[in-house]
Amino acid sequence: MVADAQSSDSMAGSSGSAAEKHVDRCLDKRAQEKAPKKNHKAEREKLKRDQLNDLFVELSSMLDHDRQNRGKATVLGDVARVLRDLITQVESLRKEQSTLLTERQYV
Repeated sequence: MVADAQSSDSMAGSSGSAAEKHVDRCLDKRAQEKAPKKNHKAEREKLKRDQLNDLFVELSSMLDHDRQNRGKATVLGDVARVLRDLITQVESLRKEQSTLLTERQYV
């Protein structure tokens, strides 16, 4: 009986350690799987930042070159100003075109 109890304890201990090893292996696999995903995400984020920075450089090169501050906020402010000016020009040109077309009808 004592031998049966010891053998059952040793079986439980061995199955417990086997289960623990299995859990440890699963956790190791999860850790290994998550590490590349985090690295991959970091690489994607860096690519996005690099692309945005390239776009900001391209925008700033299209603007006036006399500005000292070439920060992103300055570039966006300048681009917004230029776009407002262009929209105003387009509206005035449309009005001018419509007046020219009406004058042409009278001629």
